[in-house]
Amino acid sequence: MNNWKKYTLWIIVAVTFQLSTYLYLDRILLAPASSFQTSESDENLVITGKTYYSPNGSYVASVDNTTVKIYALPSKKLVRTINLGTKKVSYFKWLEDRNIALMGLHEDNKDSSKVLLTQINPTRTDEALSTTIEKLPAGSHITDIACSTATNVVYMQVQTVTTPIPLFRVYRIDANYNLQRIYFNTERIGRIGVLFDQDSLIFEDLKKDTILVRHGNGSWRVISPSQGKYRLVGVDGKNNIYIAQLNAQGLAEHLYVGQLGKEFTLNRNFIIPIDPNNLNLADVLSMGK
Repeated sequence: MNNWKKYTLWIIVAVTFQLSTYLYLDRILLAPASSFQTSESDENLVITGKTYYSPNGSYVASVDNTTVKIYALPSKKLVRTINLGTKKVSYFKWLEDRNIALMGLHEDNKDSSKVLLTQINPTRTDEALSTTIEKLPAGSHITDIACSTATNVVYMQVQTVTTPIPLFRVYRIDANYNLQRIYFNTERIGRIGVLFDQDSLIFEDLKKDTILVRHGNGSWRVISPSQGKYRLVGVDGKNNIYIAQLNAQGLAEHLYVGQLGKEFTLNRNFIIPIDPNNLNLADVLSMGK
């Protein structure tokens, strides 16, 4: 019995020694020289204003009436602050394939407005893209931007009239930052989109409830089916064009998908008709998952 007690005692001593050695190695000898955790103030920071998260979750932009602040995530470290001065933000969007954002600003004078499209890199203060359009009708502002990083062509939609009927213009900026206004047979232009690898603008004619394509060479044609009324939902990275067919009340009932040169086919029916303005491509794509 005494031998058994001695044996048990040696086991306890050995285990205690091993645990002590492990704790020493883990918490003292092999502990990092500096902590990689964020500071308590960063972790508890409350980001105010309207927020826009980059697609890969690396950054979040906070936009209010006076500043735009860019924070790195998950640390919430402030990496850029842009003071707006007398300008206001009307549009903000992160590019899908890189941590670059496009921001639309406008500044109102007594009888006119000017709009500014600028590119934001969270880690740099110089702007690779900056385009200004002056002497626009008072109250003009950027409402939509469609671009492809494959073609480096940017289309910018500017609302020039709000009431009684909203009217819009579209401007094209090429890879050399040359700016030109694109003229259509209507100023009631709705949502816009571009093909990924072609300089082709897809847009809505709100007056005729049709979807059209306008190529970089100036040619254009209607691409929506001849029967029915349609709204553009969006264009994905594979050049698939998603359009919604409207019912008599102007609500989206059916979703169609197609490509240039190919017929549109029914993708799904909406159980409950939806306001087409509330449809966006990300939500539509997630419905199929």
